[in-house]
Amino acid sequence: MDDTLLRRLRVEQARALLDNADPHHAVMLACDLLVAGVDGEAVVALASESARTLPVHDANRRLAAVLAELGLGEPDLPTAVALIAADTAERILDGSITAEVGTHGLYVVGYEGSQLDDLLPAVSALASRLEDDLHGRADDELRTQLAALARTILNRARTQAGKGG
Repeated sequence: MDDTLLRRLRVEQARALLDNADPHHAVMLACDLLVAGVDGEAVVALASESARTLPVHDANRRLAAVLAELGLGEPDLPTAVALIAADTAERILDGSITAEVGTHGLYVVGYEGSQLDDLLPAVSALASRLEDDLHGRADDELRTQLAALARTILNRARTQAGKGG
């Protein structure tokens, strides 16, 4: 399995650990695993699900079966937070999620044990401005500030990865 697939698998694993896996992402990931030649029973079962209609509970259960089948242990909490924060930051920067979704998604930095918890005030300030001042609709200034925060998170993630954790 290549590094990109492993990283995607770890991100969904982290999402399931802290909240819930994204059913669409989990199914698409299983399909990509099949294409890459990873074809265990659990992978096939998840890939055969509907990305549109798979309930979250079933996505979590099926993803857990895939992870067990592949022998991937659960990450520790700080690692899970870092994976989700970096993934959310990348999605903000590439435009695959809206600023509104991304802003709230970055609240993950506040989890206990997070090495990014010092960024929680910045996330909270952006979310407060989004909800209170902008009534839930991001403007260009908020998008610019959010992109800067996303770059900070990615730079910190790279620094941490370079230190081995």
